[in-house]
Amino acid sequence: MILTAEGVGKRFGGLVAVDNVSLAINQGEIFGLIGPNGAGKTTFLNCISGFYKPEKGTVTFKGQNIVGLSSHQLCHKGIARTFQIVRSFAKLSAEENVKVALTFGRGKQQKSSKSVQELLDFVGFTMPKQMIAENLNTMQLKRLELARALATNCELLLLDEVAAGLTPSELPEFIELIKRIRDGGVTIISIEHVMKFIMEVCDRIAVLQFGKKIAEGTTAEIKDNPKVKEAYLGEELVH
Repeated sequence: MILTAEGVGKRFGGLVAVDNVSLAINQGEIFGLIGPNGAGKTTFLNCISGFYKPEKGTVTFKGQNIVGLSSHQLCHKGIARTFQIVRSFAKLSAEENVKVALTFGRGKQQKSSKSVQELLDFVGFTMPKQMIAENLNTMQLKRLELARALATNCELLLLDEVAAGLTPSELPEFIELIKRIRDGGVTIISIEHVMKFIMEVCDRIAVLQFGKKIAEGTTAEIKDNPKVKEAYLGEELVH
Protein backbone atom coordinates (compact mmCIF):
# COMPACT_ATOMS: atom_id res chain seq x y z
CA MET A 1 0.00 0.00 0.00
CA ILE A 2 1.32 3.43 -0.89
CA LEU A 3 -1.33 5.31 1.14
CA THR A 4 -3.74 4.31 3.88
CA ALA A 5 -6.35 6.43 5.62
CA GLU A 6 -7.86 5.05 8.82
CA GLY A 7 -10.92 6.54 10.50
CA VAL A 8 -10.40 10.01 9.04
CA GLY A 9 -12.85 12.60 10.31
CA LYS A 10 -13.24 16.32 9.62
CA ARG A 11 -15.95 18.73 10.73
CA PHE A 12 -16.69 22.40 10.22
CA GLY A 13 -18.55 23.59 13.28
CA GLY A 14 -21.61 21.37 13.54
CA LEU A 15 -21.21 19.96 10.03
CA VAL A 16 -19.46 16.59 9.78
CA ALA A 17 -17.87 16.72 6.32
CA VAL A 18 -15.87 13.48 6.54
CA ASP A 19 -17.07 10.79 8.92
CA ASN A 20 -14.71 7.94 9.84
CA VAL A 21 -13.49 7.21 6.31
CA SER A 22 -10.89 4.48 5.77
CA LEU A 23 -9.19 3.67 2.45
CA ALA A 24 -6.13 1.71 1.35
CA ILE A 25 -4.54 2.64 -1.98
CA ASN A 26 -2.36 0.11 -3.78
CA GLN A 27 0.83 1.30 -5.42
CA GLY A 28 0.36 1.65 -9.18
CA GLU A 29 -3.44 1.81 -9.27
CA ILE A 30 -5.93 4.47 -10.29
CA PHE A 31 -8.43 4.83 -7.46
CA GLY A 32 -11.67 6.74 -7.97
CA LEU A 33 -13.57 8.66 -5.30
CA ILE A 34 -17.14 9.55 -6.25
CA GLY A 35 -20.38 10.73 -4.68
CA PRO A 36 -22.97 13.48 -4.95
CA ASN A 37 -22.16 17.14 -4.38
CA GLY A 38 -21.46 17.74 -0.71
CA ALA A 39 -20.48 14.11 -0.06
CA GLY A 40 -17.11 15.10 1.38
CA LYS A 41 -14.85 14.08 -1.50
CA THR A 42 -12.79 17.25 -1.81
CA THR A 43 -12.65 17.65 1.97
CA PHE A 44 -11.23 14.15 2.24
CA LEU A 45 -8.69 14.93 -0.49
CA ASN A 46 -7.77 18.08 1.42
CA CYS A 47 -7.19 15.97 4.53
CA ILE A 48 -4.64 13.77 2.78
CA SER A 49 -2.95 16.57 0.85
CA GLY A 50 -2.15 18.90 3.75
CA PHE A 51 -4.81 21.58 3.18
CA TYR A 52 -6.82 20.43 6.21
CA LYS A 53 -5.77 18.61 9.34
CA PRO A 54 -8.36 15.97 10.25
CA GLU A 55 -9.70 15.98 13.82
CA LYS A 56 -9.44 12.22 13.99
CA GLY A 57 -7.79 9.33 12.20
CA THR A 58 -4.44 8.74 10.55
CA VAL A 59 -3.12 9.10 7.01
CA THR A 60 -0.02 7.08 6.15
CA PHE A 61 2.09 7.55 3.03
CA LYS A 62 4.77 4.91 2.40
CA GLY A 63 4.61 3.89 6.04
CA GLN A 64 4.82 7.39 7.55
CA ASN A 65 1.97 9.21 9.28
CA ILE A 66 1.60 12.47 7.34
CA VAL A 67 -1.21 14.11 9.34
CA GLY A 68 -0.17 17.65 10.21
CA LEU A 69 2.34 18.05 7.39
CA SER A 70 1.85 21.00 5.06
CA SER A 71 1.15 20.70 1.34
CA HIS A 72 4.68 21.73 0.39
CA GLN A 73 6.14 19.17 2.81
CA LEU A 74 3.97 16.47 1.24
CA CYS A 75 5.05 17.60 -2.21
CA HIS A 76 8.67 17.05 -1.20
CA LYS A 77 7.72 13.55 -0.04
CA GLY A 78 6.14 12.72 -3.41
CA ILE A 79 2.46 13.77 -3.29
CA ALA A 80 1.18 16.17 -5.97
CA ARG A 81 -2.29 17.67 -6.41
CA THR A 82 -4.37 19.24 -9.16
CA PHE A 83 -7.53 21.29 -8.70
CA GLN A 84 -10.97 21.42 -10.34
CA ILE A 85 -10.34 25.10 -11.07
CA VAL A 86 -6.85 25.09 -12.53
CA ARG A 87 -4.39 27.06 -10.40
CA SER A 88 -1.65 27.95 -12.84
CA PHE A 89 0.42 31.12 -12.54
CA ALA A 90 -1.73 33.12 -14.94
CA LYS A 91 0.88 35.72 -15.90
CA LEU A 92 3.69 33.22 -16.46
CA SER A 93 4.33 31.23 -19.62
CA ALA A 94 3.68 27.50 -19.82
CA GLU A 95 7.43 26.94 -19.66
CA GLU A 96 7.80 29.11 -16.57
CA ASN A 97 4.90 27.34 -14.85
CA VAL A 98 6.64 23.99 -15.24
CA LYS A 99 10.00 25.44 -14.21
CA VAL A 100 8.48 26.58 -10.91
CA ALA A 101 7.41 23.00 -10.18
CA LEU A 102 10.82 21.64 -11.18
CA THR A 103 12.52 24.14 -8.88
CA PHE A 104 10.37 23.97 -5.77
CA GLY A 105 8.81 20.51 -5.94
CA ARG A 106 10.33 17.21 -4.98
CA GLY A 107 12.83 17.77 -7.77
CA LYS A 108 14.60 20.15 -5.41
CA GLN A 109 15.87 17.06 -3.57
CA GLN A 110 15.50 14.51 -6.36
CA LYS A 111 16.20 15.89 -9.81
CA SER A 112 13.51 15.09 -12.37
CA SER A 113 14.70 12.99 -15.29
CA LYS A 114 12.54 15.02 -17.70
CA SER A 115 13.05 18.52 -19.08
CA VAL A 116 10.30 21.15 -19.38
CA GLN A 117 9.77 20.30 -23.05
CA GLU A 118 9.67 16.55 -22.37
CA LEU A 119 7.02 17.08 -19.68
CA LEU A 120 4.90 19.29 -21.93
CA ASP A 121 5.23 16.79 -24.78
CA PHE A 122 4.27 13.89 -22.49
CA VAL A 123 0.97 15.50 -21.50
CA GLY A 124 0.18 16.51 -25.10
CA PHE A 125 0.61 20.26 -24.64
CA THR A 126 0.63 21.49 -28.25
CA MET A 127 0.79 25.25 -27.76
CA PRO A 128 4.12 27.13 -27.82
CA LYS A 129 5.76 26.86 -24.42
CA GLN A 130 6.10 30.68 -24.37
CA MET A 131 2.29 31.02 -24.35
CA ILE A 132 1.05 32.90 -21.27
CA ALA A 133 -1.14 30.66 -19.10
CA GLU A 134 -4.10 33.05 -18.93
CA ASN A 135 -4.43 32.79 -22.73
CA LEU A 136 -4.82 28.98 -22.75
CA ASN A 137 -8.11 27.13 -23.16
CA THR A 138 -9.48 24.62 -20.63
CA MET A 139 -7.90 21.53 -22.22
CA GLN A 140 -4.44 23.11 -22.49
CA LEU A 141 -4.64 24.44 -18.92
CA LYS A 142 -5.45 20.96 -17.65
CA ARG A 143 -2.52 19.52 -19.59
CA LEU A 144 -0.26 22.23 -18.18
CA GLU A 145 -1.38 21.49 -14.64
CA LEU A 146 -0.60 17.80 -15.13
CA ALA A 147 2.85 18.72 -16.47
CA ARG A 148 3.43 20.87 -13.39
CA ALA A 149 2.38 18.04 -11.08
CA LEU A 150 4.63 15.53 -12.83
CA ALA A 151 7.52 18.01 -12.70
CA THR A 152 7.55 17.60 -8.92
CA ASN A 153 8.60 13.97 -9.47
CA CYS A 154 5.54 12.72 -7.58
CA GLU A 155 4.73 9.13 -6.70
CA LEU A 156 1.09 9.85 -5.76
CA LEU A 157 -1.07 12.21 -7.82
CA LEU A 158 -4.38 13.54 -6.48
CA LEU A 159 -6.80 14.70 -9.19
CA ASP A 160 -9.83 16.85 -8.37
CA GLU A 161 -12.34 16.62 -11.26
CA VAL A 162 -9.68 16.62 -13.94
CA ALA A 163 -12.28 15.76 -16.62
CA ALA A 164 -14.61 18.65 -15.73
CA GLY A 165 -15.14 21.04 -18.63
CA LEU A 166 -13.82 18.69 -21.30
CA THR A 167 -15.90 18.02 -24.41
CA PRO A 168 -16.97 14.45 -25.31
CA SER A 169 -14.42 14.44 -28.14
CA GLU A 170 -11.60 15.47 -25.77
CA LEU A 171 -12.39 12.87 -23.12
CA PRO A 172 -10.97 9.66 -24.72
CA GLU A 173 -7.58 11.25 -25.30
CA PHE A 174 -7.50 12.51 -21.72
CA ILE A 175 -8.41 9.05 -20.41
CA GLU A 176 -5.40 7.62 -22.25
CA LEU A 177 -3.18 10.37 -20.83
CA ILE A 178 -4.14 9.50 -17.24
CA LYS A 179 -3.42 5.84 -17.95
CA ARG A 180 -0.01 6.75 -19.37
CA ILE A 181 0.78 8.68 -16.20
CA ARG A 182 -0.09 5.59 -14.15
CA ASP A 183 1.95 3.36 -16.45
CA GLY A 184 4.88 5.69 -15.83
CA GLY A 185 4.88 4.71 -12.15
CA VAL A 186 2.53 7.25 -10.57
CA THR A 187 -0.33 6.10 -8.34
CA ILE A 188 -3.50 8.17 -8.82
CA ILE A 189 -6.51 9.08 -6.68
CA SER A 190 -9.20 10.80 -8.74
CA ILE A 191 -12.34 12.65 -7.64
CA GLU A 192 -14.74 12.83 -10.54
CA HIS A 193 -18.35 13.39 -11.61
CA VAL A 194 -17.86 12.39 -15.27
CA MET A 195 -18.90 8.75 -15.12
CA LYS A 196 -17.43 7.78 -18.50
CA PHE A 197 -14.03 8.92 -17.25
CA ILE A 198 -14.25 7.24 -13.85
CA MET A 199 -15.56 3.91 -15.17
CA GLU A 200 -12.95 3.65 -17.93
CA VAL A 201 -9.88 4.81 -16.07
CA CYS A 202 -10.18 3.43 -12.50
CA ASP A 203 -9.12 0.08 -11.10
CA ARG A 204 -11.20 0.53 -7.93
CA ILE A 205 -13.73 3.07 -6.70
CA ALA A 206 -15.04 4.24 -3.33
CA VAL A 207 -18.34 6.08 -2.91
CA LEU A 208 -19.02 8.75 -0.29
CA GLN A 209 -22.41 10.03 0.83
CA PHE A 210 -22.90 12.59 3.61
CA GLY A 211 -19.24 12.16 4.55
CA LYS A 212 -19.44 8.39 4.98
CA LYS A 213 -18.06 5.65 2.75
CA ILE A 214 -21.03 3.60 1.55
CA ALA A 215 -19.31 1.33 -0.98
CA GLU A 216 -15.93 0.29 -2.33
CA GLY A 217 -14.92 -2.13 -5.07
CA THR A 218 -14.07 -2.61 -8.71
CA THR A 219 -15.86 -0.59 -11.37
CA ALA A 220 -18.13 -3.56 -12.09
CA GLU A 221 -18.99 -3.98 -8.41
CA ILE A 222 -19.77 -0.29 -7.99
CA LYS A 223 -21.84 -0.23 -11.16
CA ASP A 224 -24.03 -3.06 -9.88
CA ASN A 225 -24.25 -1.91 -6.25
CA PRO A 226 -27.90 -1.04 -5.44
CA LYS A 227 -26.90 1.30 -2.59
CA VAL A 228 -24.76 3.32 -4.98
CA LYS A 229 -27.49 3.52 -7.60
CA GLU A 230 -29.98 4.67 -5.01
CA ALA A 231 -27.65 7.18 -3.40
CA TYR A 232 -26.08 8.78 -6.42
CA LEU A 233 -25.49 7.16 -9.76
CA GLY A 234 -28.86 5.85 -10.92
CA GLU A 235 -29.41 5.46 -14.62
CA GLU A 236 -26.28 7.42 -15.52
CA LEU A 237 -24.08 4.53 -14.43
CA VAL A 238 -26.33 1.76 -15.71
CA HIS A 239 -26.04 3.08 -19.25
